[in-house]
Amino acid sequence: MEIQQLKYFVEVVRQQSFTKAAAQLFVTQPMLTRSIKHLEEELNVRLIERTSKSFYLTDAGRILYDRALDFLLQYDDLFQTMDDVRSVRVGEVHLSTPGVLLDVYFPPLLTRFHRHFPGIDISVVEEGSKLTAASVGSGRADLGLVMLPVDEPYRFESKTLLSNVCSLVVSRHHPFAQMSSVHIKDLKDETILTYSETATLHDSFIRMCGECGFAPRIAYKSLMTRFCLKMVGMQQCIAVLPLPILQPDLCEELVTVPLEPAIPWEIAIIRRREGYRSFASNQLFSHICDHFASLDHQNMDASLRGSTISV
Repeated sequence: MEIQQLKYFVEVVRQQSFTKAAAQLFVTQPMLTRSIKHLEEELNVRLIERTSKSFYLTDAGRILYDRALDFLLQYDDLFQTMDDVRSVRVGEVHLSTPGVLLDVYFPPLLTRFHRHFPGIDISVVEEGSKLTAASVGSGRADLGLVMLPVDEPYRFESKTLLSNVCSLVVSRHHPFAQMSSVHIKDLKDETILTYSETATLHDSFIRMCGECGFAPRIAYKSLMTRFCLKMVGMQQCIAVLPLPILQPDLCEELVTVPLEPAIPWEIAIIRRREGYRSFASNQLFSHICDHFASLDHQNMDASLRGSTISV
């Protein structure tokens, strides 16, 4: 039994006529008659009884007609669903990202994405860069945002979204607040706050301190930026945090001081190099890249507007 045979049969029943059905289907009447006859032979039942004056379905014909209507509706719906998926109208994407990035960058990004693709559901998990890389690598997440570098980078396709540095944050009453920059070796006797072990920044900072000959005294570890800044403002510690994450919540009680040598803060979006990628995840990947590219252009335009040229 073929789909086309069922479509022919349903149209014949709708029209109550082989002649009218053939015209609707743009086939010849003999061809249509042969198709129904082959269907009856295949099923070994009589489907239609007709004479020159009458046309009616047999019991088997009525059952087949009802079932064929349901089947063809589901068949058409299946193809429409596949078309929706190809057209990125429906789908689901699992995204893993550090919470600090989610808070600062994603409200406008996700709002704009859902405006264009309301049928795509995005499941977001907040976790540090190292856990994010593990989630993407294992397939639990389709996409992830991480601080570079990642372990085993050959497993991922990545695109850098942000390039900046980490900064020292101190209370304005701290001696470092009056300095133009602070060398990492000068942090030896300080009480320090930085991200927890799930973040790549934690490892990078510990490694750079080790290269300067000391192990830092880290009293607090947190991924919550506002908590970090409040602790610094209360003069409980100083903090080493990404500069772009700090800026939205800075107040007059806090001062940022450049570190030497600089601790790079590069954020990339990653996905598995191997394996299936859904249409929806491809669309979100492109949308995230475009969004951060537009932020770069906005920052560049703002910088140009704020500059003056002497002639």
